[in-house]
Amino acid sequence: MEGFLQSFLLLLLFLPFSLNLSCYSCTFSFNDVYDIDNHNAWCTNRTLLKISKDEVIKPCSAWEPWCITAITTTLNSFTSVTRSCSVRCSTLCESIGYGQDQVTCADCCRTNNCNSNFSVSYYMNVMKRQHTSWTTPLQSERDFNKQHNFRFPY
Repeated sequence: MEGFLQSFLLLLLFLPFSLNLSCYSCTFSFNDVYDIDNHNAWCTNRTLLKISKDEVIKPCSAWEPWCITAITTTLNSFTSVTRSCSVRCSTLCESIGYGQDQVTCADCCRTNNCNSNFSVSYYMNVMKRQHTSWTTPLQSERDFNKQHNFRFPY
């Protein structure tokens, strides 16, 4: 019985470490191309998968249930990619800066090392979320308006 109790306590001690998520973790920005120490272009392409996993995959904290890939464009030009663990996942794109039109959209997943996609079509699909329409409502908006008897000229 004592051996079982020791094994159980040992399991409880290491359980939090074994259940944590692990994600690719790196950042590359074209804004830093003149920085002589910036050698992280591999974060954006297939080289990501060729580098030693110990260098590019990091364990997440227990309170970080998401792996994310955040893609930033400035004036519709690709400028950076950040891969990491995250506390939250937002399906909305964030626009920052005044007059720069800098937009960041994130793609999230919840399995180990799932934030490794690097294709151009993947980046473009994630960034499509930044374009919304003020003139064409979503189907759920139409349904809500109809249900509440709101009428709009669309």
